[in-house]
Order: sequence, then C-alpha cells, then structure tokens
Amino acid sequence: MRIEVADRPLNGVSLFLLTPDLVGDAYVGWLNDPVVNRYLESRFAAHSLDSTREFVRAMYESSDNLLLGIRSAATGGHVGNIKIGPLNRQHGTGEIGILIGARHAWGKGIATAAIRIMCDIARDSLALRKVTAGCYASNIGSQRAFEKAGFAVEGIRKHQLICDGVPEDLVLLGRVLR
Repeated sequence: MRIEVADRPLNGVSLFLLTPDLVGDAYVGWLNDPVVNRYLESRFAAHSLDSTREFVRAMYESSDNLLLGIRSAATGGHVGNIKIGPLNRQHGTGEIGILIGARHAWGKGIATAAIRIMCDIARDSLALRKVTAGCYASNIGSQRAFEKAGFAVEGIRKHQLICDGVPEDLVLLGRVLR
C-alpha cells in the first residue's frame, strides 16, 4: 500500500514507507536470527535478500497491507518493521504485527512508540475504527508494548501455537480508535 507517511516522530521513533530497495543484509539477518524470529511465523523459512525484497514488494503493491520501517534516533537507523493488514474496510479494522529486529533496540520503548504512531495512521489515513494484534503468551515484551500503546487483552486461545516444540497460548489484543 502506498500512502504518504507524515513524519510524526514520537520519543525519537519514526516510521517510513519500506520499499524493496531499502532491504539490506541487516533486515535479512533479523529474519534468519533464531533469537529475533522466535515468535515470528516467518521463522519456518530461510530468507534471502531476494525473497525479502519480494515480500516487501508484495506489501508495497498490496491495497490491503501497509508495511513500514521503524527508525530510532537513539539507537541508530532502521531497527525494525511494523505492518497493518490485511485491512477489512467493511468493518474498519486491521491487524498490527511488529518486529524489532535490531537486538540493541529491545527494551527501549521503541515498539510502543511505533505501535502508537501506527494507530494514528490507521485512524487518520486509513479511516479504521479498530486495530487488533496477537502474540505468543511467553512474548511478554510484545504484550507489554501493545498494552502500553492502549491495547487491551480481548481473549486467549489456548494451545493455539507451537513455540520451541511446546503448545502455547495466543494472546489476542485490541484497541478501538474511534
């Protein structure tokens, strides 16, 4: 999806439209790092520069998904990505997923700031009324970031996912925007 992403920094964090030419070795490295990708569904595949650029291109051309890079002034440059989609325009909803790939950026409030900015974009530019998210129950950092950004736990799906070979609950979160 191609929209104008206004520069709305929050706590030194800003979002930018991710295009295939911006995909580099660091981004691909995040996707292939077992510590970084532990809670990502993409962990089940090996990623290359070409496959990652193809994914970013597909998101860029999609009318139902918006993939943005996360930039942090404090930690230096592109540290992760945030996506909203697929959008359901009939119901005014979309699902947010986030990756803070640069490990040195973990635990610094970057995810919370990025989620807050994405919520503003969802409300103001995409005219959504509600956003949702999900995370593995053991991914405490992700759940905490969403809750700090105004999301509430709406439910838990018991034994929905497999993490490290063990069944794990899926925590469902949501935030009404308007």
